[in-house]
Amino acid sequence: MENYQENKTIFRLKACFWVMMMLNFITVTFLALTIVLTQYRIADSQVGAEFLSRLMVVPETPAVRLTLVIGSYLMLCAIVFLKREISEEKKNLFYAMNVLEILLVILLMVKIDMSYNGIIFFVVAEMLSGTEKPWNRVILLVLAFLSYLICSYDLITLFIPMNSFEMWVSFYDVHTEKYFLVMRTLCTLINMVLFLVYIVMIQSADRKEKERIRQLNGQLQKANEQLHEFAREKELMGETRERNRLAREIHDTLGHILTGISVGIDAAMVLLEVDSEAAKKQLKTIGKMARKGLNDVRRSVRKLKPDALERMSLENAIHQMIEEMSEGTNTKIYFVSYMEQMQFGADEEETIYRIIQESTTNAIRHGHASEIWIRMNVCEKNKEDIPEPEAGQEELIIMISDNGSGCPDIKEGFGLKHMRERVELLNGSIFFESVFGFTVIVKIPVRR
Repeated sequence: MENYQENKTIFRLKACFWVMMMLNFITVTFLALTIVLTQYRIADSQVGAEFLSRLMVVPETPAVRLTLVIGSYLMLCAIVFLKREISEEKKNLFYAMNVLEILLVILLMVKIDMSYNGIIFFVVAEMLSGTEKPWNRVILLVLAFLSYLICSYDLITLFIPMNSFEMWVSFYDVHTEKYFLVMRTLCTLINMVLFLVYIVMIQSADRKEKERIRQLNGQLQKANEQLHEFAREKELMGETRERNRLAREIHDTLGHILTGISVGIDAAMVLLEVDSEAAKKQLKTIGKMARKGLNDVRRSVRKLKPDALERMSLENAIHQMIEEMSEGTNTKIYFVSYMEQMQFGADEEETIYRIIQESTTNAIRHGHASEIWIRMNVCEKNKEDIPEPEAGQEELIIMISDNGSGCPDIKEGFGLKHMRERVELLNGSIFFESVFGFTVIVKIPVRR
């Protein structure tokens, strides 16, 4: 709707300008033809010598006058349209064309014996359409009216002798003379009215444009406020995600290490009464586990991956974690990988490591398992479960099961919930079963 109104306003401005251009062409052609035809009739009449003696200057050849008038006006129109195609970089050419316009207007008025100066308004209207600054438009309007007053026949003839249109039409009878004078007056008035209408339309278009800009500024301000609000929400969401990430990291690290320490201390207390050397060895392992956990916590806070993954490959890091947990808790943990090599992205490695860490920790802490089995392999996705474009894609399957007490009613607490969040971030899925112990099954799409 807004574009329609804008196009409608532009169409009206162009229509008014075209009417003004055609009216001026008709007017100057009418005046030139009147003077030229009168010259021919005077030459053919018997009172030619008497009429010519009343003229202030000897007239030029009629054909030359008519050619100059029509040619000058057509050239003026051509310049008007050419100026609209000139880019802003070519300012010198633009100013040169303005000067040429003024010279053509002066030539036209001279060739019709200064009998019509409304052509000034046509040229000024064209200049106004190419000017956007209010003060420039005011200056153009003032110059237009001053030029209109200065370029009148009565004022010009005070300095330059010139024949008048009234003198030319005085050759005819009274009724014909009035007809010519009325026609000229009507053309002059209509041209002036069209010019005033054009000015009003430009002012109206400017007001509408300012109103449109004001509305757009309001919409922009509203959009900025919404953007700031969105940015604040995004920041809060980022903070929430970061808190959740840190919570997952600290939970996985501290939960794993504290479980190992707790179970290890219980075992050490039992060994103190039976074998003090074995108890000391157990306590050393617990101390080593505690220091490693502290390093992991520090790295989690700094958004770094586990210490083991920084120093070694994923497979070695898993083996080290299993060995430490097994030694510290006297739990037998078996790890089997059916892959020739384990190469994943950093986020994938961290997720795999944390899932195995959390699952073994839960098996020992909650299930009181004495044996844990970890299996990893890669296989092709089930084609019935995936769209045709993704057929043939492989996925990593991790299965962690134990011989613990299990959980008849599985409710996802903090640990299981964070495990699911980690897997879903990789577009994977996770399942929990409690049959003859507890089983965790993880499926993660393998990236190409």
